[in-house]
Amino acid sequence: MTAEPSRSADADSNRDHAVPNGPQRTVRIQISTAIKLNLAAFQNAVPALHELVIVNETSSPISELTIHLVSEPPFVKPRIWSLESVGAGESYHLRDLDVQLDGALLSRLTEAESASLQFELRSRNQPDVVLARHESTVELLARNQWGGIGHLPEMVAAFVQPNDQAIDRLLKGAALALQTAGKSGSVDGYTHGSKRAWELASGIWAAVLQRKLNYALPPASFEHTGQKVRSPSQVLDGGLATCLDLALLFAACLEQAHLNPLLVFTRGHAFVGVWLRDEEFSTAVVDDITAVRKRLKLQEMLVFETTLAAQGQAVSFSQAIDNANRQLAEEEEDKFELVIDVKRARMSRIKPLAHAQPVADVIPLTVEPEPAIMIEEAPDLPDELATDTPTAELDPKDRLARWQRKLLDLSLRNALLNFKQGKKALLLDVAAPSLEDTLAEGHTIKLLPSPELMQGQDPRSQQLHEARSLEDLRKTHAADALQRREVFIRLEQQELESRLVELYRGARNAMQEGGANTLFVALGFLVWSRSDKPEHRVKAPLILLPITLNRKSARSGFTLLAHEDEALFNPTLVEMLRQDFQLELGIPAGDLPRDESGLDIAGIWKRVRSVIKDIRGWEVSEDVVLSMFSFAKYLMWKDLADRTDDLRKSPVVAHLIDTPREPYPSTTPFPDARRLDTDYAPQQVFCPLPADSSQLSAVMAAANGKDFVLIGPPGTGKSQTIA
Repeated sequence: MTAEPSRSADADSNRDHAVPNGPQRTVRIQISTAIKLNLAAFQNAVPALHELVIVNETSSPISELTIHLVSEPPFVKPRIWSLESVGAGESYHLRDLDVQLDGALLSRLTEAESASLQFELRSRNQPDVVLARHESTVELLARNQWGGIGHLPEMVAAFVQPNDQAIDRLLKGAALALQTAGKSGSVDGYTHGSKRAWELASGIWAAVLQRKLNYALPPASFEHTGQKVRSPSQVLDGGLATCLDLALLFAACLEQAHLNPLLVFTRGHAFVGVWLRDEEFSTAVVDDITAVRKRLKLQEMLVFETTLAAQGQAVSFSQAIDNANRQLAEEEEDKFELVIDVKRARMSRIKPLAHAQPVADVIPLTVEPEPAIMIEEAPDLPDELATDTPTAELDPKDRLARWQRKLLDLSLRNALLNFKQGKKALLLDVAAPSLEDTLAEGHTIKLLPSPELMQGQDPRSQQLHEARSLEDLRKTHAADALQRREVFIRLEQQELESRLVELYRGARNAMQEGGANTLFVALGFLVWSRSDKPEHRVKAPLILLPITLNRKSARSGFTLLAHEDEALFNPTLVEMLRQDFQLELGIPAGDLPRDESGLDIAGIWKRVRSVIKDIRGWEVSEDVVLSMFSFAKYLMWKDLADRTDDLRKSPVVAHLIDTPREPYPSTTPFPDARRLDTDYAPQQVFCPLPADSSQLSAVMAAANGKDFVLIGPPGTGKSQTIA
């Protein structure tokens, strides 16, 4: 495609020739050029020459110089630079590096070919004498050849051609499909909100399906090495397309429909996405997969698998969306390469590739959409951005805030901020909202080991089944199990039994010894990182649902039941985000938002995602984990947070909060130890343990309401005095 990573004159494919001047001292030319160039590079001002330096290693200055540039074949117009002199032992960097590419030659190329740039340094006084020479090799790509994402990956947007004549034919087909479904046939972009954008994308999907295209496998590693690209007209006329051809075709249709498309690249594959609002990323190239996943979960954009439109069967738009979403899931993120935001690329002045031939008369599309290709109803989509909650200002010198922080332990030692999937944690194979709704209805759920699906002795292929049926087999199996009040855990029977026994005993002991439930199901996690270590990502549970783990007998297996305690949003996480990142999630500390079936899990997740969507690397994971979480100090923290005014009624607490460095005022004196027998008759003093005069003085001072601190070395009777 365009310029690849540049290389200098020292590259092994380049040839330098210099005139010696003394031992190991020469005059030479040092350059850096593009490795690959094509028509898209010419149209979008990609430089062919990145660096041009005259290096004088001799002990004498050289003057009256000219630099001559020619190319073979002549893809660059010849140019001559003039400069006055280069001092002894100095280097001269030319700033004017503008060389003109021959657009007509690049437009005519149908195959890649090797070319060379030849530089010569001469003296104006002796034009025939060459002081230094340099030759560099450049690969010229065919006009329709994309060079890969190795350098300037956003240049792939040049191959999105919304003005190709085939695009209008497809948009006409989309309009007919929408009208057949009883919807407006207008191609009106974001005029009527996110739902209409979804419908337009669905109509384009139906129009492409109607063309009955066939899929062609792309070259190996095409996303890095590049490939030839078919224009939309070539795709429709030939009926054949690779994944990149299809992604570019859909992106062109979406752009011409006044929507903002995205090109998604994974290892060896490409598909397309579209914003459901008139938005774009801040950069044309997005290599942070969490930024994409957050927008998908917030329903601000969608992605769909474009190759399913060329499989010879009527695949629904929602199935294509589900397929693409699975490719961007957490377990697949190692295959993710990057996303190109076409609108942002256009804002960077990356124009569509020029047409190779004059545009022919448009052939009207008169065939009605087939009955099997139906337009689905768009899901409920939000049209308004979440309103940010004002950030609460906390005075870092506030003593009460420091007490709260110490009670909550905002360090990464705390599992409520840095949860690790150890043996005392079980990952449940279930959707969190469905699980919470089932438990909220009072149902008991049985925990079972996950069965093998088309594995082991089963001769069937899960991969083949999912490719044919477009079904996520494990997800469907888990949903069916929950209908039977069962939840699967991906462990062998014996390992699962051992871990459940350990959790059961741990929770029972905690209840007997501390009187508090410590067993929770964590519904969702915030994946986050510290600003000083952005590459070190940790997980913090979001919603903590208290549960009870039961079993009728040693052989009956374990069941889950909702505990009588209320669910809570991780208070430690809320305080850490507020104090360390000045982020206010806006989720009530008391009763959590509810829907008709229980807690509004999806709504709470959406709120968190909206707050963190612009933080690189942060996202909400939808994992569901059964584990033990300690809230031993939570009630004390809650007292400090919720009952500050009541606590201030205590003179001691008020002093510690407001005037800790001043003497504590007290009008009650200590009794004089020498006058105890005189001032206090024996019938006034009742001590269950023996006490000397100093101990008795402290006892009587406390009885008179005096506040004080009892200090003394070990063995002097402090505990006895308190008793």
